[in-house]
Amino acid sequence: MYGERELEAFVAVLDSGSVSIAAERLLRTQLTVSRQIAALERQVGAPLFRRMPSGMVATYVGERLEPMARDLVRRGRRAREVMTGIVTDQRSFIAAAPEMTSVLILAPFIASGGGISDVMIASPADAHDRLRIGADLAVTTNPPPERLSGVRVMTLPLLCQMPESHPLAGADHVELRDLLAGSFLTSGRGSAAWAKIQHVAEGEGWSLELAGFGADAPIIQARSAVRNVPCVVVEPQRFGLVSRPLRHRGEPMTAALYASWERTHYAGDEIRALVRELAEFTAHHVPSMYGN
Repeated sequence: MYGERELEAFVAVLDSGSVSIAAERLLRTQLTVSRQIAALERQVGAPLFRRMPSGMVATYVGERLEPMARDLVRRGRRAREVMTGIVTDQRSFIAAAPEMTSVLILAPFIASGGGISDVMIASPADAHDRLRIGADLAVTTNPPPERLSGVRVMTLPLLCQMPESHPLAGADHVELRDLLAGSFLTSGRGSAAWAKIQHVAEGEGWSLELAGFGADAPIIQARSAVRNVPCVVVEPQRFGLVSRPLRHRGEPMTAALYASWERTHYAGDEIRALVRELAEFTAHHVPSMYGN
């Protein structure tokens, strides 16, 4: 088994391209770092670096070792953090989530004392992949794949928002059929709102040709305000828009927010407890976010 300190030295030299800089970052002497790299090379059985004018560059063997080394170093650090949290009863985890989920859900949860120390921003489609590179849990509207443990945290309403002057703003809700009869905006094709709209529309044989796509909800809402075109989001209204529930045949259309984590995560029980706390928090926070 490769030693953790040797792997830390290897990663530090990779990142800095220099033994001296790596030693400074690790608070070790250059001789110590050089000896740790040499010891790791003896264990691997091949050189890990080439000395180039630009600095230390990984060999082919070094490149193959890199992802494994980073994963082992990360897991070692996280294991220490988790165990320290268990002993001190101050557990803290790293979440991966889309930016708006981070702003509207996770930031208020952290401010309330929730056990999340940091958030890695990722698209809904990429959030689960962040579990392989540092995140302990993913919070996103995309359902978790079977390889992960997952829990539905809450249900979010799909909202049709538009300027008050738009014809669809006159009713207390908007039917999907009426929305699809004209132009409208929604998030990218990987979003929960679009997935739900597409699923229902294709089942009914309705056209989606008039759909327009944007990035995050604030941009879509801003475009809606300027162009007087409805938008479909799960976030509270902005920019003077009015908000109406989106329905299909009278039934509310919704999207789910999920939390997921690796089944083999060494702090799986603690993460599950954290997710329960998050679900309890959102049950109270989210209605107030919408003004309910």
